[in-house]
Amino acid sequence: MDAVLLPFRRLLQSLTFVAVLLGFTVAAKGDDFALPLAGADQLDVRVWQGDGDGPLFVWILNQYGERPGSERQAARLAERGATVWQVDLLDSLLLQRDNETARSLDGEPVAALLEAAVESGTGPVVAVACDRMSTPLLRGLRLWQERADDDTAVAGAVLFYPNLYRGTPVAGEDPELLGIAGATGLPVAVLQPELGVHRQRLNDLLDTLRQGGSVAYGWLIPRMRDYYLQYTERPNTEIFEGFGGPIPPDVREVQENTVNQLMAATRLLAAAPRADRLVALDEQAEESIDTPFGLVERPRETAPDFDLVDARGERHTLEESLGRVTLVNFWATWCPPCVYEIPSMNRLAGDYTEDEFAIVSINFKEEADHILSFMEDVQVDFPVLMDLDGSVAGEWRVFAFPSSFLLDRQGRIRYSVNAAIEWDTEEIRRVIDRLREEG
Repeated sequence: MDAVLLPFRRLLQSLTFVAVLLGFTVAAKGDDFALPLAGADQLDVRVWQGDGDGPLFVWILNQYGERPGSERQAARLAERGATVWQVDLLDSLLLQRDNETARSLDGEPVAALLEAAVESGTGPVVAVACDRMSTPLLRGLRLWQERADDDTAVAGAVLFYPNLYRGTPVAGEDPELLGIAGATGLPVAVLQPELGVHRQRLNDLLDTLRQGGSVAYGWLIPRMRDYYLQYTERPNTEIFEGFGGPIPPDVREVQENTVNQLMAATRLLAAAPRADRLVALDEQAEESIDTPFGLVERPRETAPDFDLVDARGERHTLEESLGRVTLVNFWATWCPPCVYEIPSMNRLAGDYTEDEFAIVSINFKEEADHILSFMEDVQVDFPVLMDLDGSVAGEWRVFAFPSSFLLDRQGRIRYSVNAAIEWDTEEIRRVIDRLREEG
């Protein structure tokens, strides 16, 4: 485990923060309220009121509006005496639920929430968000700091699997962090699932936060994937249907321990030092980047090597691809767009002999038995290699799933795609045929 990561078990022991010693209180649903903003806007705030004197968690709901998992955590926190204000920013502001909207949202709504939370007298105040909603949260923290007379009233932020990037880069290029990641002065705790998409980038994120004046802590959540908090029996949004049904025992255990993590993180954040001053915000880095779609031509660079075992136990290397055009596809079974493009990839593979063209599928951090079970329901006509620790995806600079790379006969990357596409089109075949004809 990286030296910068502090396991929660050790943290809890060091803080001697044991629920039995504190006792449990009865959770009560508080009085929801509307917080007016400038103009005619308002934020609809749902309240869980604990029978205690704090802390107060200002919880920004995920960009998809999935509620059950977050509401369950709010109820558990209230049972421990904490108060939770939960807000769906996109719903309150009547904004579209998409990545760009979440990424471009300014910090005014969150700053207003923090001001109201401080004025309530309950504290310390801790801001909580996940994924792309971490961006408006950090922007709100910065605005609140600029206006606050005493910046110790807000302990800091807890970010679950944050996505603080300017957008999805061309597959094979490194992503860029938004400017706010390097301009947040309050303490920040990042809870990163061990099997999450951005696990390999955690150290870079922590370094950027620290360069911006934050005391930043990073903790791995063992064996979990992104959005593990949203596993629930009955999701309320279509996008989380794959997280529905009986909750796996290991996921349930981690979910139930999340309240301990949040309460302990609160104590740690509240005790952390503050930056003397805010660093300048790189406004240019706050702008989103355009996400290209479809095949993008790439410089002729030799593809990173790999030596992986497939789900059926056979070993494969990049050397096998030499002499033929090869499509290398990074994917996961939990990714609907990844599954969507499999049939067209099957059809494309069927148009060529193995000496002319091949597909190499590299699965991200899933075990053989799970992949084989998936293949009983979904036909896959090419080998599925297992990148169990995500290191190969990291070497290929995979940011989003699916990501695909088209290699020429010399094993050089010639094209890449950072989204699902229909592969059996005349355009794709023309590109493959042109690469086949090259010397």
